[in-house]
Amino acid sequence: MQLVIFDLDGTLTRTTRVDEVCYMRALRDEFGVTSIDNDWLQYTQATDSGIAVEIFQNHFGRSPSDEEIERVKHRFVALLAQAIEERPESCTQVEGAAAALERLTAHPHWAAALATGSWQASALLKLSAAKLEAAHLPAAFADDSMSRDGIVTLALQRARLRYGQETFSRVVCVGDAPWDVRTARRLKFPLLGVGAGRRAELLRHEGAGEVLPDFSDFDAFLRTLEKVDVPR
Repeated sequence: MQLVIFDLDGTLTRTTRVDEVCYMRALRDEFGVTSIDNDWLQYTQATDSGIAVEIFQNHFGRSPSDEEIERVKHRFVALLAQAIEERPESCTQVEGAAAALERLTAHPHWAAALATGSWQASALLKLSAAKLEAAHLPAAFADDSMSRDGIVTLALQRARLRYGQETFSRVVCVGDAPWDVRTARRLKFPLLGVGAGRRAELLRHEGAGEVLPDFSDFDAFLRTLEKVDVPR
């Protein structure tokens, strides 16, 4: 059996902007932090938990307590739910994502998992709002690890348990951001990039050999999974 490990924001869902706005507002509302660098590539760990820790260290000279992380998380999810309810168009699926997940999970030789830098509560909210049947998949979140490497590794471990596989003959990561390329390279997994225009150019610049604009052509997606390599 072969495994696909999907990222979420920007890969399966078009939620990057609403996610960013609500995350920054949650930090402002709970702790008065207003001067936040929203270039997430500049953070050591580009995950919800990793970014929160680094922002705390920069602004307060210390790491946040577990209670403080929970306050940010709770406020963030509440803001995200409100924003999506008011503007459903702010949380939609990438073209063809639902059909691709459905066909892939029914495929005799492929299985799927989710590895996202989002906290679990916000990830499940976005999956539901985008009408993606993925909550049942083995998954790992920013609650589990601050690092992308740790999240992907844990998703793989949970997938082995869920699908009863001691190992997978092939593991392919699917993501839309430079950190997805870098994570796949460090873990020595093939990577399929998802993006168009400037984002596709950035993924290729980072070393992604194959980039698709979306999942609307499932046959092309499946063929690319078979041939894609570890990022340069």
